Amino acid sequence: MQPSLALLILRAVSVQVAPGPEEGCPSARQVSAALLEHAPAAQRTRGGDSDESLTLVLPPPGTPQEPSLSLVDQQGRLRLFRVLARPGTPHARDCAALADTVAIIVQRYLEEVELPEAEVARKLPPVVVVSPTPPMSPLPVVPRVRARWDVSLGMSRRLAIQTSGLEAYEMRLAVARTLGARAETGLLVRLWAGVSGSARHDWNGGDGDVVRVPAGLELMWRRAIYGAELQLGIAGQVDWWILGARYQNNVQWDQRVAFAGALTAGMQVPLWKRFFARVFFDFAVAAERLKYFDRNANDVSFSTPGVFGDAGFAWGMSLR
Repeated sequence: MQPSLALLILRAVSVQVAPGPEEGCPSARQVSAALLEHAPAAQRTRGGDSDESLTLVLPPPGTPQEPSLSLVDQQGRLRLFRVLARPGTPHARDCAALADTVAIIVQRYLEEVELPEAEVARKLPPVVVVSPTPPMSPLPVVPRVRARWDVSLGMSRRLAIQTSGLEAYEMRLAVARTLGARAETGLLVRLWAGVSGSARHDWNGGDGDVVRVPAGLELMWRRAIYGAELQLGIAGQVDWWILGARYQNNVQWDQRVAFAGALTAGMQVPLWKRFFARVFFDFAVAAERLKYFDRNANDVSFSTPGVFGDAGFAWGMSLR
């Protein structure tokens, strides 16, 4: 590091060039020589001893910023900052011309230091100190919620006038999957199937046992409420009726299918780790009522319900 050079002394201000490497464009030595060349005209304007010192700072070579100059006073305050045009080629001729430009800018600034403040404000463009842009904080990473699978086994009871005996009770095995990227709300699809108990029906000359095999597909909206999950939706149901009719010593089998649409609601409550309990209720309307006739009396022995409800509970486990 070489000592600073006093290059320009005016009546109240002296300028020193901060030492720097020779490969700069312009280098500190080139700027010092340019200031000495322009100093006589300035001294003739002002002259006298110096009681204030300014330091001319050039950016080190190799920085990505454009060539610039900064005048800093003894208290470290920035008095002048200018950005210069980068030369097309780093030849000595171009760097020397850039050094002359720096000297002229400094000379004009010193000539206007003692002008009235209003005149200085009119003649000099405002010095804007651009603070470095703070680094942008990364956006918070929102973890993706994996789909949840629910497997449950439950029991329900059919509420209808036409339903009696064990046929009103059924076992259900259900598999459900959540839809959407949020854990607290979204959609859920549930597929379930089951089997009912057997009910006895009598008629003239015979009797029979009927068993119902139900199944359903539900699309539900779910919402977390106070640690539990409310589930509301619509469903399509199908009942496969199997009747074994006995006439004297003969057994005849009859199978029929009935469809229904339903509104369904449920509340799922977590128990321990991944286990849960669920209560539910369905209100359904059948597309068609099935009727079984007594062929001897030509009368209806029994029929399936047109409007019915299903209420039940289930135990299950959530999987990922």
